[in-house]
Amino acid sequence: MQGAPSTHTESPTQESASRRVRSRAAWDVTLGLCAAAYLAFVLFDDVESPLLSMALIFLVAYALIQPHVRNR
Repeated sequence: MQGAPSTHTESPTQESASRRVRSRAAWDVTLGLCAAAYLAFVLFDDVESPLLSMALIFLVAYALIQPHVRNR
């Protein structure tokens, strides 16, 4: 049918919301992979780097605080 709207088209607000969800999921996966890599280095390779520890703490804090800052 030519006049019927496509089921694949999204309104701009839905598209923006889905983009935010995908972005948040990608950030969470990246943060999880970084944390797993850090744990693997510390537990199995006996690498103890204060710089890596501070970077991971900063990233986790950023991930926890950022949603609250955006909702203001």
